[in-house]
Amino acid sequence: MAGVRLDLDEPRHVRLFPVPYRLLEQQAQFAKYSIIEVDVERHQHDRRPESLRPVLNTLEVIEQLSPADGWARRWQHLRPLVAPSLCAIRREQEAEKTSLGLFRIPSAPVLKLTDAEPWPEAKSALADQIDLFDQDLKRLEWVPVQLRYSFSCAEANCPGHDMRLKDWEAGESYRKYLRTYGPQQVREKMHERWLTRMFTANRAVHAFVGNIALRPRTFMLLGLAYPLRAVAEYVQDDLFSS
Repeated sequence: MAGVRLDLDEPRHVRLFPVPYRLLEQQAQFAKYSIIEVDVERHQHDRRPESLRPVLNTLEVIEQLSPADGWARRWQHLRPLVAPSLCAIRREQEAEKTSLGLFRIPSAPVLKLTDAEPWPEAKSALADQIDLFDQDLKRLEWVPVQLRYSFSCAEANCPGHDMRLKDWEAGESYRKYLRTYGPQQVREKMHERWLTRMFTANRAVHAFVGNIALRPRTFMLLGLAYPLRAVAEYVQDDLFSS
C-alpha cells in the first residue's frame, strides 16, 4: 500500500507491505486517506527507499480524511510531494532509485478500456486458497476490463505516456456498474466515471505512480487524486515557475 509518512519533518512517500487487508482484524481495516499509526521495519530484500514492513499487530486507525472540503485536508499532506511531471519522476528514479511519485496530469487524457488478461492459474488457486482460510470472506473476482490513460505531462520534450490504472477502486466501480446497468452499458459508465466526471474544469487531477522492485524503471498508475482546482492550482504554479 502506498501512502505518506507524517512522522518526519516533512511528508514523504512510503510503501507498506505486506498488508493482507482482507485478513486484518476489523478494527485495523482502513479506507483510503486514513491516518494510521503502525510500527515498521526495514525490508531485508527490497532496497527501494520508500519500502517498509509494517508490524501489523500494532496498526491503529486514527482518522479518515473526508473529501468534503474539496480535498483541502488531504491536500495539505500531498502537496509537498507533487513533482513537476512524470518525466521528472523518472529522472529522479534514475538518480536516486526512488519508486513512488505524484504529479499533475495537465489536461484530459485519452482513456481506453481494453480486455484484461485472465488471471494465471497460480493466482486463481491462491485466491481460492485464501478464501478457504476464512469462510466469511467474499471470493475475489477477476475484472475483465482494464483502464489505460494516454497523456503528455508538463514538459516540452515529453514523449507521451500510456499507462494502466491499477487502482482497486476501478475494479470495484466495474462490479458496481455491471450489477446496476448490465454488460451492455458497463463500459460506457466506466468511461463516464473515470474520464468525463473525473477530468472536469474545476478539478486538478493528479496521478500517483509507482514501480515494482524487479522493473524499477517501469512505472504504473496506482491511483488518481482530484482536489478542487482552487485548492491545488497555486501549488502547481509555484512548482512550474521554480
